[in-house]
Amino acid sequence: MRGDAVRIGGGRPLVGTIRTPGDKSISHRALLLAALAEGTSVIRGLSDGDDVHHTLLALEALGTAVDRPRPGVVRVEGGRGRLHPPAAPLDLGNSGTAMRLLAGVVAGLPFAAELIGDESLSSRPMDRIAEPLRAMGARVQGRGARCLPPLTVRGGGLHGIDWTPSVPSAQVKSCILLAGLSANGETVVRESVSTRSHTEEMLRQAGADLSVEPWGTGRVVRVRPSVLKPLHLDVPGDPSQAAFWVVAGCVVPGSSLVVKGVYAGAERIGFVGVLQRMGAEVTLRPDADGAADVSSRFGPSLRATVVEAAEIPSLDEVPALVVAAAAAEGTTTFRDMAELRVKESDRLAAVVALADAFGARAEAVGDELRVHGVGPGRRLAPGRFDSRGDHRMAMAAAIAALAAGEAGHGGAGGEGSELSGFDVVGTSYPGFLADLRALGGSATAPGGAMRIVAIDGPAGSGKSTVSKALAERLGMSLLDTGAMYRSVAWAVLDRGIDPADGPAVAELARAARIEVGGDGTRIDGTDVTAAIRSPEVSRAVSVVAANPEVRRHLVERQREWASEHHGGVVEGRDIGSVVFPDADLKVYLTASPEERARRRDDESAEGIARRDRIDSTRATSPLSVASGARVLDTTGRTVEDVVEEVQSWL
Repeated sequence: MRGDAVRIGGGRPLVGTIRTPGDKSISHRALLLAALAEGTSVIRGLSDGDDVHHTLLALEALGTAVDRPRPGVVRVEGGRGRLHPPAAPLDLGNSGTAMRLLAGVVAGLPFAAELIGDESLSSRPMDRIAEPLRAMGARVQGRGARCLPPLTVRGGGLHGIDWTPSVPSAQVKSCILLAGLSANGETVVRESVSTRSHTEEMLRQAGADLSVEPWGTGRVVRVRPSVLKPLHLDVPGDPSQAAFWVVAGCVVPGSSLVVKGVYAGAERIGFVGVLQRMGAEVTLRPDADGAADVSSRFGPSLRATVVEAAEIPSLDEVPALVVAAAAAEGTTTFRDMAELRVKESDRLAAVVALADAFGARAEAVGDELRVHGVGPGRRLAPGRFDSRGDHRMAMAAAIAALAAGEAGHGGAGGEGSELSGFDVVGTSYPGFLADLRALGGSATAPGGAMRIVAIDGPAGSGKSTVSKALAERLGMSLLDTGAMYRSVAWAVLDRGIDPADGPAVAELARAARIEVGGDGTRIDGTDVTAAIRSPEVSRAVSVVAANPEVRRHLVERQREWASEHHGGVVEGRDIGSVVFPDADLKVYLTASPEERARRRDDESAEGIARRDRIDSTRATSPLSVASGARVLDTTGRTVEDVVEEVQSWL
């Protein structure tokens, strides 16, 4: 097994509520339109995956100004006048969406740019966008008849066209429409089957001169030259990512899940109808923000069905649905699946291998996929699987592993399933494993190896924010040890105990049931997530945390947590010096007193300095830089910058 592998155990129910990352398709488009818009756009909830990050970096290289004032918020200063030829090729990593859409943007600009990607992206054909862009007057060059990347686009001087793509594709449609914003005359795209409509919806929101009308089973989209206005957008959850959890709820015994705030456009939510037709207990409930909460639960045996490509136009949800088909009774047939061959991997071959790896059978016959499920009374079996560099295959394999029974298969034995190349999930869903664990699933490194990243530093240095973002990026569990001490301090005050009464406080810490996780902090069943951030608790926590017996009890719990989770990102005082002196990476964050006071509304610079004195001079585990720790000053730096640097040290 490679170092980027993970072992996932089956047999544990998945229970709880999660939110998937911001929709990847919407995130790409939001950034591109914001770069073209005249003024300042604000985007909240942007996808945190590597694919969207590559789009953002490419736009910065073209002259767009990007600011991240706080976690989850991106401010984009756009306008065509800001854009200029890039000094180097624009690296789009693994993202076909980024390459195809950005090619449409560059085609409308009066200069040339070279678009490159990783090995996988370099094998994906770009002829379907090259042909219409050339017809509009752009010069597009790639390798061979299929126009493989690297892709050079020389733009400017475009004219409108009337184009019917040979294969319905939201990426091709969007590329043409983005180029059409700068073309003379009207640009028309005719779809025989309706594909996801994000581009049209967002262009309309940005004030583009655009119209949409029905055309048989599809639609006709027309766009005229337009000056765009800035966007103010909240990105909903990604339904393609939600599909994995919804399927997991259906196939993992005892499970009951809710995925909140999912984009619910008709072209993106077709997988729900497929699962319902298979007999799954899946419910779609619109929420107040215009998205939907999707719930699923394990129920009677699923039954086979026929899935048409038109139901799920992008085919992104096919890997997840193959897992459902593998667990079902009978043979599920997926029709018109040719497009799967030119995704991040040959997904048609990959899903056949996936079904076989976990104890079902499948075959591809022409453009048709047939999956023979294990049927009622049987479970999928643990197996070994390699992602082939494809993030959706990695996540589909994880869901199959969670559904697997105890019987060994493919050499995996009874200790779970071994999945290679799992780090590729970072392209779209960096926090996938963290969410898996939060729902009750088991995921470890092969052999049970434990990996600890220790984040230390004074109050207001950014420990909590950076640790959370880093854990999501790495797919690791997160423990906020400061919340443990704060919960004890809250309980001390709530019960009228003097924080200086050492024995009484120590006994409370020993006996209390403390739960710290992604859904908040509880002590003895009381949710204290918000209460522990009060000024009163902030004043008391340094005294409580200086109690040697309190620290002894809580350090034991912290080490037990790490053992149960096979490591994680652990933040708080003395993590690298006392709790985990052998951590794989120790980071000590700091910042100026003024910056730290600004970040903490509940304390002044004087209060921050007082806490530093107490914490630095206490006899037990004083605040200090651990041996071997890397010191990082976060003053004036964005969370994204800090996380990128810390991740580079790993």
